[in-house]
Amino acid sequence: MSEAFFDEYDYYNFEHDKHIFSSHSGKQRTKKEVSEHTNHFDPSGHSRKIVKKLANTENNKKVVSKN
Repeated sequence: MSEAFFDEYDYYNFEHDKHIFSSHSGKQRTKKEVSEHTNHFDPSGHSRKIVKKLANTENNKKVVSKN
């Protein structure tokens, strides 16, 4: 269809559907609600990876010192 035939109600429906049926937002959340309920930025960086790496290093040192 050409946009020449659209009226204000068509555009309203397009905007309304875009927010309600947005993909991967879950349970008909709006995009704003999705962005508010997501993982937040961690200013300290990849803390989980760093802790795991340090723990593995300590475990490897213990194994080597036992042998």
